[in-house]
Order: sequence, then structure tokens, then C-alpha cells
Amino acid sequence: MSSRSVKDLAPPPGGLEEDQVPAGSAPVVDMLTAAADAAPGQAAVVCGAERITYAELADRVARLGQGLAARGIHPGDPVAIVMRDGPAFVASFFAATGLGAVVVPLNPQFKQAELSFSFSECGVRAVICDTDKAAICRGIVSGWAEPVDVITADRDGIEGLIEEHPPLPFAPVDPDADAVFQYSAGATGGPKRVPRTQRQLRDEADSLVATIGITSADVLLSTIPLYHSYGMGTCMLAAVRGAATLVILEEAHPFLLRRDHTLGILEGEGVTIFPAVPFIIRLLAEAPGTADLSALRLCFSAANALPRQTFDAFGRKFGIPVRQLYGCTEAGAVTANLDEDPWGTAGSVGRPLEGVEIEIVDDEGKPVERDRIGEIAIRSPALTRGYAGLEDLNRRAFRDGYFLTGDRGRLDDDGRLYITGRAKLLIDVKGDKVDPIEVEDVLAVHPRVREVVVVGVDSAEEGEDIVKAVVVPEGDCEVRELIRFARERLANYKAPQMVEFRDEIPRSPSGEVLRKYLV
Repeated sequence: MSSRSVKDLAPPPGGLEEDQVPAGSAPVVDMLTAAADAAPGQAAVVCGAERITYAELADRVARLGQGLAARGIHPGDPVAIVMRDGPAFVASFFAATGLGAVVVPLNPQFKQAELSFSFSECGVRAVICDTDKAAICRGIVSGWAEPVDVITADRDGIEGLIEEHPPLPFAPVDPDADAVFQYSAGATGGPKRVPRTQRQLRDEADSLVATIGITSADVLLSTIPLYHSYGMGTCMLAAVRGAATLVILEEAHPFLLRRDHTLGILEGEGVTIFPAVPFIIRLLAEAPGTADLSALRLCFSAANALPRQTFDAFGRKFGIPVRQLYGCTEAGAVTANLDEDPWGTAGSVGRPLEGVEIEIVDDEGKPVERDRIGEIAIRSPALTRGYAGLEDLNRRAFRDGYFLTGDRGRLDDDGRLYITGRAKLLIDVKGDKVDPIEVEDVLAVHPRVREVVVVGVDSAEEGEDIVKAVVVPEGDCEVRELIRFARERLANYKAPQMVEFRDEIPRSPSGEVLRKYLV
């Protein structure tokens, strides 16, 4: 088994220096402009047969920006993007933020109720979507008092706008203006809007590039959805900030059916940085095929704890250590394990990225001694200022410049962070986070459900949960009926895979649900 030192991780020269990024129109789109100026012929996005250079991407973004402006999109307008990953997503993201609009990236697997909640909660003014999502998106906004433009990702939509408009420069945008609205369960249950500014997104990209050393010599493979903060920051924005090549896995089939294809891409494209989740890492380690991954200098795992057996299996097969990375929607990426001994520190999510501070605090918010377990608190220039419209929660979750994550952990004497538990109720389903409160709210309106509690239970694979609903029924109630009811209203990964009927829900003397007796 081979082991690489930190020296081996260093990329060849060729990235962008700070002074190469102009203080021009908007911090997010300026990163793309700088990459196009420094490496115009460099492949910016590779997706299947499509290979788009930085010069071509910058041109497409400038044209699309003019087209979106002609369609009535103004600075500050929330623009939902409901699209599968691909060059169109990347171009739409940079064009909208270049105009000063606020991108609302949403999971294209979302059903009508989930999309409707997000659209109405932030008051979207336009929706850019895949063609097969157009009807449902138009149906959601059809009765709104203010018209909402639904733009499809085809020749009648963004492709037509790119062809019809000249590549004019963007007007200046306030760096502290909101650039994205994302939704997080935060420190308590329920979807919460997380606004992050142009400057905060740029700061996260700067931190990743400076810490990891991303340059134009790097090739990043993204298997993480770009609507997710992990895919958006660690993959898309970090690649552009470093003028690296972003390779997007294009197929929509379940990953189990495309893992050998993925290995072929890792080898064929000479991928050097591979952010993933434990579920992806495990399936690649178990794949019947293999690949030469000698170009791969960094393989990251995030979004859930990496089981040691998965770490060992991947290392045995490919000779590459998987390094854990830690982050959250509220701050993006915050730590990465770049240790000289990745095998001995496999359980750590690493040290803070450049510019990020981590504290472990007690119940009163006071720092604890090294190696003592407490709540993880984050201070970062990329950190949101708080949840939109939730001042009471903000006073609890954001204190003295720190965000109290709800995760528990410890810092060792060398500053490495170890995650020891989750204070949140979130359920990890193959890298996706499921908020049990959201699932409970859906099932609770079923006419044959008197009471319901949703929990995560261990699956056959370590570190991967399945969703279980514990139901007190009102009369006759069928398992399949409840699962179908949930799937009609929620993305499939959120719907319960197990349903257990009980006469009552166990509670403490104070009335609190005792979830530990339901798993």
C-alpha cells in the first residue's frame, strides 16, 4: 500500500494569484473572468462529449447575462435553478450572479410541494430549469400576483438567449449583496433560508484554493450535485477560482450502474482532485473494474462520517488515502485533512482551512480544553450572517462571530478536528441529508395517521442510514400507502423506507419524544 506525504500532494505551478482576480463587476463572476484571461484555452467544464474552454465559458456567461437582463432579471431578484449538473448549470449560475441576482439552487429531484415551498419562501422572480421540469415550475407560479419567468435549458430558453445577445460586460455589483439562497436544517429541524453574499462565496473559494493548492494543472471530478453547498463550493467555485478543469459526471443513472464509467473518467481525464461522499467511495472500492489513479493527489470525503472499513477498502484497491473534509451550508467547507500521515489520522476531518477558526465549546458557549468533547463552533469569512427572518434562532446559533453547528467534536493537541456526534436530528441517506421534521410534517396530514415520528436507523452499510416512520394509525393504514403518499410530495430519498405501527409514541414525563427507543 502506497502512502503519500504532504510534499507529494503539492500541485505544479500555474494557478491564479490574488492580484490576477480583478476588482471589477462582482466577486463571483470576476473569478471566471480572471480564469479566462489567464488560461483562455484551458478546459473549464467537461461533461460527456462537451468540452468548454474558459474563454468559451466566459463568453457564454456574458451573453446569457445580457439575455437574462433582457428578460427582466434585475440585481437582487431571486432566480431558482432547477437543473441537472452540466455546463448549462454552470453558465446559469455565473450569469445570474454576474447580474447581481440571487441564485436559489434547488434539487431537480424535488417534487411540487418542495419546489413550491422554496419558490414562495424566497419570492423567486424567475426559474431556470430543465425542459422536463418546466410544466411543474410553471404550474407552481401560474397563480402568483407577480409574473415569474420560467426559462428552459434548451434553444427556446438559455441556449437561445446565448445566441441572440452580445457578450457585454457586467455592471458593478456590491460584494456584500446576497449571491445565493440555500436551504439548510441548521441547528434545529425545518428548512431555513441561508443567504450568502458574493464576497462570502469568493472567500470560500479563496480559502479552498489557498489551502489545497488548486491550480490550472488540476482536474476536479464532481460527483456532488452542484446545487449542494459541497458541490457548489468545493467543486465548481474552487475549480474556477484556481482556473482548474471541472469534470462533471453526466449520466443520470444510479451510481451503482455507472461506477466503472466513473473509474474510466478518473483515469482518462487524469483527475487530480476528487471530492465525494462515503457512499460513492464505498461503491468505487467495491466496483468490479479498476483504474490507474496515479494522477489523483487528493481524494476527499464529506457530508457523513467515513467508515474505517471504506477508507481501508479504497486504499487497498487504489493505493490512495481518502481524506475527510468538513463543512456546512452556513459556511461552506471549513476543514480538510491534509495530514502527512493520512492513514494514522483517517478519523479526523483535518485542520481549519486558511482564514477559518474552529472552537469547541461547552453548553454555555465557553471554549473547552484540548481533547475535550463539546459543540463545534465555526468562525469564517465565508460564514452567512444568519438565517433569513429567524432572529430568535440566530441569537442562539450565531454568537460572537461564531456559528454553533450542533455537531459535537474535539480538537487534538495538533489542532485536528474529530467529529464525535451529531446534535442535530438529520438523517444521512447515501450522502443526502434528510430532515425528519419535514417528513413528519408531510405524513402527519395523511387522514389515517394520528401521530408520526421519523428517525434514521442503521442500514446494512456502516455510516449509511435509512428513513423509518413510526406511526400511530387512525384506523386501517397500509405501509405502501404511506410510502407512496410521501413519495408523491417529497424527493424519493426523503420518503421512509420502513414504517412501523405502534399504539403510542414513547415520551418522557415532560412530554418529549424519546427517539432513542424508536431506532
